[in-house]
Amino acid sequence: MELAGVALGIATAFVFAFGLAVGSFLNVVIFRLPRTGLALSSPARSFCPSCHNQIAWYDNIPVLSWVLLRGHCRGCRAPISIRYPLVELLAGLLSFFIFQAEGLSLRYIFYFYFAMCLTAIAFIDLEFMVIPDVLVIPTYAVGLVSAVAAPHPSLPGYHLYGYLSQTGWDLRLISVTGAALAFILGFLSLFVLSFAYKLLKGHRGLGEGDPLLMGLITLFLGLPSILPVLLLSSILGLISVVVLVISGRFPKSGLGLRPIPFGPFLALAALIWLFWGQWFLSWYLPAIL
Repeated sequence: MELAGVALGIATAFVFAFGLAVGSFLNVVIFRLPRTGLALSSPARSFCPSCHNQIAWYDNIPVLSWVLLRGHCRGCRAPISIRYPLVELLAGLLSFFIFQAEGLSLRYIFYFYFAMCLTAIAFIDLEFMVIPDVLVIPTYAVGLVSAVAAPHPSLPGYHLYGYLSQTGWDLRLISVTGAALAFILGFLSLFVLSFAYKLLKGHRGLGEGDPLLMGLITLFLGLPSILPVLLLSSILGLISVVVLVISGRFPKSGLGLRPIPFGPFLALAALIWLFWGQWFLSWYLPAIL
């Protein structure tokens, strides 16, 4: 038991450190991907956005370097956004919690990739109000592969999964069918809503990438997640608007109030459902199980 505990502790420390390292790369993705003239592989080394000097390896240790430098560039002393250690720490924690739920398994790999994709999308959408297709579309393929390689009853719903498996359906076919159907319905849920809003108001109420993101989320999380993710993301968005209005910090542009991106709220709702969705279903909607 002692050896098992030591092994578990080492594995836990490893997955947390791995998450921190991936979070450091995720910061590169968040900064470079939406900006023209930059590529993920060029320049090869990270650089200070203010003085453009390359960052030494010892100043690029996740979280620790930012703390030791007190949030400033070593060369020009320009402030470094707190987003950098926050993204690294978030990636580490997500890796840790997914490991706690799934262990070192295929589902850990797929869910961690999914969580990192959501994190990058949320921060890019928050700053630039755009959801990059280059992040969303390839991840569709990853989601379908995950449904085949690591079939799970949460994708079509436990009740339907159990019924179809008892009738002789292949478990992988049930899983990938549920994931594909969840993608279609998830995408349509926001696409139809956005289309109807445009017909009534004469302008879009959602970004073009939001239905694509919703489809991606439901592809990974399955049919039972569609309504809860929509409801939870709407509640989170409403709370955010109320807080910003009360505090007088609602973002403004030259034409008045600036729209707030919906992608970060979808991403946050998806992560909440990823960790607590099955608990919610078992407590509130036992018939689905």
